[in-house]
Amino acid sequence: MEVIALIDKIRKHDGDLPKKVKANKGLEEYAGKTPDELRNMLKVMLTARRVEREEKLLLRKGYNRFFIGCGGKELIDVALASNLRNNDPFLGYYRNKAFDIFRGSTLKDKMLEAIGDPKSRNKGQQIPAHPGYPDMSIIPQASPTGGHALEAAGIAEAIGHPTPISQNSEHPGGCWPEDAITLCAIGEGSTSESEFGRAVFYSAFYKTKSIFAIYNCGWAISVSVEEQFPEGDPTTPFEGYQRFGLKIMQIDGTDVKESLAKAKEAEEYVRSGKGPVLMNIRVTREGSHSGSDDQSFYMDPVEQDWHTYNDCVLKSCNTFIDDGIITPDEIGQMWDDIDKEVSIESKIAVDGFEPKTSDFIADLVYTYDFEECQKTWKKYRDSTDVKDRAAKYKEYHEKGYFASPEIPEKVGPMTMRFGINYTLFDLFGMTTDIITFGEDVADFSGHMIEEKEKQAKLKGKGGVFLLTKNLQREFGNDRSFNSPLDEAGILARAAGHIYQGRRPMPEIQFLDYMSPAYQVLKDRICTTYQRSGGLYKMPMTIRTTYGGYKQGAGAFWHSEGNLGTWMNIPSLLIAVPSNAYDAAGLLKTAWACDDPVLFCESVALYNRRDWEGVPIETNLPDIDELIPFGKARVYNEENNDVGIITFGATVHMARKAAELVAEKGIGVRIVDLRTVKPIDEEAIIQTAKDCGKVIVITEERFAGGSAATIASIITGGDGLFHLEAPVKLVTAIDARVAYGVDGDNACLPTVDKIVTAIDEIHSNY
Repeated sequence: MEVIALIDKIRKHDGDLPKKVKANKGLEEYAGKTPDELRNMLKVMLTARRVEREEKLLLRKGYNRFFIGCGGKELIDVALASNLRNNDPFLGYYRNKAFDIFRGSTLKDKMLEAIGDPKSRNKGQQIPAHPGYPDMSIIPQASPTGGHALEAAGIAEAIGHPTPISQNSEHPGGCWPEDAITLCAIGEGSTSESEFGRAVFYSAFYKTKSIFAIYNCGWAISVSVEEQFPEGDPTTPFEGYQRFGLKIMQIDGTDVKESLAKAKEAEEYVRSGKGPVLMNIRVTREGSHSGSDDQSFYMDPVEQDWHTYNDCVLKSCNTFIDDGIITPDEIGQMWDDIDKEVSIESKIAVDGFEPKTSDFIADLVYTYDFEECQKTWKKYRDSTDVKDRAAKYKEYHEKGYFASPEIPEKVGPMTMRFGINYTLFDLFGMTTDIITFGEDVADFSGHMIEEKEKQAKLKGKGGVFLLTKNLQREFGNDRSFNSPLDEAGILARAAGHIYQGRRPMPEIQFLDYMSPAYQVLKDRICTTYQRSGGLYKMPMTIRTTYGGYKQGAGAFWHSEGNLGTWMNIPSLLIAVPSNAYDAAGLLKTAWACDDPVLFCESVALYNRRDWEGVPIETNLPDIDELIPFGKARVYNEENNDVGIITFGATVHMARKAAELVAEKGIGVRIVDLRTVKPIDEEAIIQTAKDCGKVIVITEERFAGGSAATIASIITGGDGLFHLEAPVKLVTAIDARVAYGVDGDNACLPTVDKIVTAIDEIHSNY
C-alpha cells in the first residue's frame, strides 16, 4: 500500500477509540516494551517508509539513479534492533532502512546516500540502502547476495575466538565484547546462495552467538520461494543442525506482538550461549523488487492484495490504536512532522550536491603507503611479545624447529621455503594479532591436537609444502589451525577476524583453487575500503602458491599463474617473490599493509637452491627491513643489449638464459618486478629506454595476462620512443598445463624459449 494511502486510512480510523494507556510501564503483551518505546518504534517505521517515498520522488526528478524499497520489513527491523545492543554487529541487506534509523542513522545520512553525494558517510560510493556505520556497528553492505552471511559467521567466530587482540590493533582488545550477538538479515532468495549454507554451518559448528533473520516475502524478484525450498521454507535444509544447538523459529513479521516476543526470545537464547538462531520471518513486499521491476506482471492479484492488507505498518498502527498506545490523530501528526523533516533534508541535500571526481574516487581504493607500513611495523615491534629474539631462536633450535640456533638473518643463504617459515615465526612471535588458517596449515588435527606425547614422535604437517611447519606446535591451535575445504569460508572468516581487530594471514593452498572464493574476495573483501568511504580497512594477507614447473606433477589443477585475473580487481595488491630475501621483506610489508594482499609463492622455488646452476638461495633481511611494493630488483643493470621484465620463477630462467647468450656477446638486463600490483612502471620504462629491445616473460597466458599490461606501460609512455623493436612476449600457450615430464616444457616458458627470444630480438632488429 502506498504510504500516503496508508496514512489517510489511519486518519479515517473508524470505531470507538479505547482509553489511552497512561502509565509508561512495560507491557507484557508487547514483550515488556513501554508505550514510549512502542511509539518510537512506530516513528522509526514511518520514517523509513517516508524516506523510501522520497527516494522514489528523487528518482523521478533525476537526482536519484537507483531505488530499492524496504516496505513490509520495517516491523521486524525495529523488533530486532530494539532487542539488541547498539554494539551488536549487524550485517544487513538493502531492505533494512528501519534498522539503520533505529540505531541512529539520520535523515541527512539517508538523503545524501540517495543522491550519491561525496559528503555522505560512504562518500557517495554505494547505491542507496547500502550503508556502513562503524559507530553503530553496521557493517557496509554489498549487493552480491549471500556473501554477507558468510562474513557475519566470520565476525561471530572472531568475537568468540580465544586469541587476545593487542593494544596495537585498530580495535584494541577487540571491536566487540565476547557476548556480542552478530545479526545477519537476508532475503529468502539469497539463502539459496552457497555462502549462506556455509554461514549457518559455521555458526552451528562453532556454536557462535549468531542470528540469521530471513526476511521471507515469498519472492526473489520474480522467482517464488516455492521454487527454491520445500514448503517454501528456507530453513528446511538446516533442520538437522538443531541437534547441535541451532534454534529454528517461524515468525509472523506482520504482527507486532509476535515479532517483539520472538525477537526477545531469540536474543535471550543466543546471548546465553546455547547456539545460533535461524528465523523464517513472513513479511510483505509493499512494492516491487526495485525501481526496474513491476510485480503486477507476475504476481497473482489475490497475493498482491494479501501483501497490501498485511502491511506491517498498517497492522501495527491499528494494533497500537486498539490497545490505546497512540491515537489516529497522533499518528497523523507524527507523519506530518516526519514528512516535513524529510522534505527539508532532501532539499538541502539536492541543493548542496557536489559531483565526485575521478581522483576523489581513486583515493578510496588503496590505503598502501610504504611509510605507513613501516610505522605499523615499528609500532608492533616496539611492543613485541618476544623480548629476546636471539634467545627465542635458540629455544626454537632446541625444540627442533630449525637447524641453526642463530636468528634468521645470520643463518646464511637459504631457500624460499625456509625464508617464509622464519618470517612467519617472527610475525607470530611479535604479536597475537596474527593468526593463520586454511587447508592443512596445522601440524596436527583432530584428537592429535591434544596428544602432546604422540606429537613429539611425529614430524607434523604444517602445510602441504611445510611453510607453516611448527607454528601450531609453538603458538597453539588457536593461532594456526586447519579449516574445512572451503576457500570462500577461509577468506570470509578471515574478514570477520579483521572486523574484530586482528590482522590474519589465511592460506589458499593453490591459486588454482581460489575460484570458489572469487566473489568473497572481489565483491566483499576488495570493495570494503571503497564502498565504506574509507571507514573500514581490510588488512589481509592471503598466502597462496602459484605457477608450474613442478617437474611434471602440476598439470591442470596445480599450475595456474593467471595473475591477470587478480590484477583486474581494484584494491588487491599482488606480491610475487622470487627468493628468500624478497619473500621475507615483502611478507612483512604485506602484513603491515592495510589493503588485502595476494601473496603468490612459486612452488617451483620453495626448495630450489639453484636453477640450472644459477644460485637462488639468499640471506634474509634484517628483522626490521621491509621491502616496498612497486620497487623492482634489477640484475645486470650495466647491460643494455636486451632488457627482460619478469617475476617469480621465470626470473631465474631469464638469469640462466642471460648467462648462455653472454657467451655470444649479448648483454641482458633482467628486471624482477617483485610485485605486479603496484608495478614498478619507472623500472619498466627505464629498461625500455636503456635497452631499446624488451622481452616480457610470464607464466600466464597472453589473453588477459600481465605481460600485455607490462607491454602497454612501455608503448603507452616514454619508453615507446626508445624502442628499437616491438616488445616481445614469452608467455604460456593458450592452454592449461598438461601432465607429465613434457607438460611444463610444452606449455610454459623455458630457458630455451627465452634464449630463442633473445636471439631473435637481438639479431632481427
